[in-house]
Amino acid sequence: MRIISFGVNNFRGISGGIENNTIEFKDSNTIFLIGQNNVGKSSFLKAYDFFYKNISVTPEDIFRIDPENQIEFELVLQLDEFDFKKEAIKNKKEGLKKWLNEDNLLRIRKVIKPKAGKKITFEKTENLTWDFENEKWEKKNYGGIGLDSVFQAALPTPIFIKAMPTESEVELIINEILKQKAKLKLEDKERQELKEAQEKIQELQDKIYNPESISSYKEEVNKNFQELFPNTKIELEEKDKIKWTENSIGKSFSIHFEKNNENGEKDESIPTNYDKIGHGAVRSAIFSLLLMKDIAEEFERVENRKDYIVLFEEPELFLHPKLMKQLRSLIYKVSETESPYQIICASHSPQMIDITKEKSSLVRMVKSNSETRLYQINDEFLKQSKKVQTKDELKQEMNEVLRFNPFICESFYADEVVLVEGPTEEIILRGYLTETNPNKDLFIVNCGTVNNIPFYQKVFSKFSIKYHVICDTDASVQNGNDENGLPIFDSGIQKTIYTQFSSDYIKENYETGLFLLHRTTFEPAHQDVNVNEDLRYPDDYNVSDGKPYNANLYWKNKLQPNLDRKEILSVPIIKYIRDIINL
Repeated sequence: MRIISFGVNNFRGISGGIENNTIEFKDSNTIFLIGQNNVGKSSFLKAYDFFYKNISVTPEDIFRIDPENQIEFELVLQLDEFDFKKEAIKNKKEGLKKWLNEDNLLRIRKVIKPKAGKKITFEKTENLTWDFENEKWEKKNYGGIGLDSVFQAALPTPIFIKAMPTESEVELIINEILKQKAKLKLEDKERQELKEAQEKIQELQDKIYNPESISSYKEEVNKNFQELFPNTKIELEEKDKIKWTENSIGKSFSIHFEKNNENGEKDESIPTNYDKIGHGAVRSAIFSLLLMKDIAEEFERVENRKDYIVLFEEPELFLHPKLMKQLRSLIYKVSETESPYQIICASHSPQMIDITKEKSSLVRMVKSNSETRLYQINDEFLKQSKKVQTKDELKQEMNEVLRFNPFICESFYADEVVLVEGPTEEIILRGYLTETNPNKDLFIVNCGTVNNIPFYQKVFSKFSIKYHVICDTDASVQNGNDENGLPIFDSGIQKTIYTQFSSDYIKENYETGLFLLHRTTFEPAHQDVNVNEDLRYPDDYNVSDGKPYNANLYWKNKLQPNLDRKEILSVPIIKYIRDIINL
């Protein structure tokens, strides 16, 4: 059973309607959720865990603790033939199929209604199923499957990785994994043996916690973990032997770390306790342990089947940039098509994002007037924006974007961006922002060429990030301004830029920026007679020194020393950035 979309409303910090707070998982195995602090990213991760475990709500779980706000969860799932063989479904599959569409999609909604009073209480939870044929919601529990606990067994299992796990939480994680493995063994093979004489208990215990199986699990875990920390490995050690009864038949495991010396042998001089290991290593260990969960539980890996959803809070915490990059590769790797995992990471680090990876998407979460909204970009959108058809073509295009601007992902965290076509404008504008430190979050995006600007317009519009454009007119001729004050072009790439501006100008709940021009290119525009003579771009710069070098000279020798003069506004690039800041 694969998650296609998940929506949340009025749960903790999330509000504004299901339609504005839904993440699409279709064709996305890895999703990075980005946004400001306290906007609701962690609440979204916790929402699925909350839904899956059917946790009892408290007034604090309601948005603004307002009884008028009913909590809503909506889930769209895609079933395959394997799902119809699951114990939770197989006896009710014929009834369930009536609620599926032609793509085997099941759409369900859970509504939790508070009741006002001296103390907020709750009505009985309402479970609804979407009737695709009649296009309406019906009061039907999970497509007729019924009880929460029964349906839960068929859902993708959440794996929640907290930002700051304690030692006890780490041990709980590993013991839950191995307990589940033991439970499967017990149910499938060992039920009769449990009833045998007391003297066989130790023998049975060893069968359930098979040393070879646990060794195989450790080996797979360390393959991933040692990609990040090659000289450290994770060891599982039997913590104690619990007295066996018919209701208590498990072992308990603790976790410690072993450091290897230069010969690959255990270094006995280095402490191995949890509290002696860095936070980054601990969190990476948890990730490695959890990502081999299907091996511990002996799941058969089937392409495109997703049995787990990893909910990862700030994976970049406590990691060196080099390790951050390696962890990023691991995150994308383990959510590939043949892996049973879908992953959502709530992250504040642009270094965790790789726009070249297929089947991945970015979701920007914003809060305005106490309402949250999600804006998502996926492979399909990027293909359309770049006008390519295949995943290989898209990868090539995204690699080209990174060659022009390897820090482009930083711009997705900005409030506003300025799109420029090359390094000349980029260097001067960044110099100005550094020098003046305006009270505005602006990011300068070097698009590499004017031909790339329309692509970036589409991306930032989709993300609901306000953009401004400063570009050259080149050979194109401006034909006046339209009713919105935008310069009109009927030819060249400037026409495409204008068309995208016009479309975004009328887009609901979106504000466009300024469309500003250099005639015909930067150098002539800054040598114009209207520019104060001692502030003009010099015509004796050596072209062979390159545009970045000459731009820095112009900034350092001409512009920076004269920023306090009123004549500085005769310089187009300075006037433009001041207009943008003051807008």
